[in-house]
Amino acid sequence: MTAVNVVLDASVLVRAAVDRAPDARAWTARLGGDVHGHAPELIWAEAASALRLYVTTKAMSRVLAHEVLANLMRLDLESHALRELAVPALERALQQRVSVYDACYLVLADALGATLVTADRRLAKTATEADLIA
Repeated sequence: MTAVNVVLDASVLVRAAVDRAPDARAWTARLGGDVHGHAPELIWAEAASALRLYVTTKAMSRVLAHEVLANLMRLDLESHALRELAVPALERALQQRVSVYDACYLVLADALGATLVTADRRLAKTATEADLIA
């Protein structure tokens, strides 16, 4: 069986690890099996930024945030260099009025012919093909 390509955004990782959202956990559980996961390398900084917010609002300890990030970074997820995504992401961001960061996910998904998996409704609406998780 050939693995299906998907691009996961940081919202999926955070919802899987922190919120324990069933849809997000189902996607991350499939990585390395029937799903070949991809993401722009900025996913790690975005996940860390989300975890920082949990810490600053006292929803999570600093130690736990580091543990969660370490666990996320062990996921079978192929990260792609931003150097190749930046130029097309800038154009996509200008055309579709999204952030360049979000456009990196969109451009990568299109380049791979992959489904974008996200919890961001606006981003899902902008994608060529998306799975919007709860």
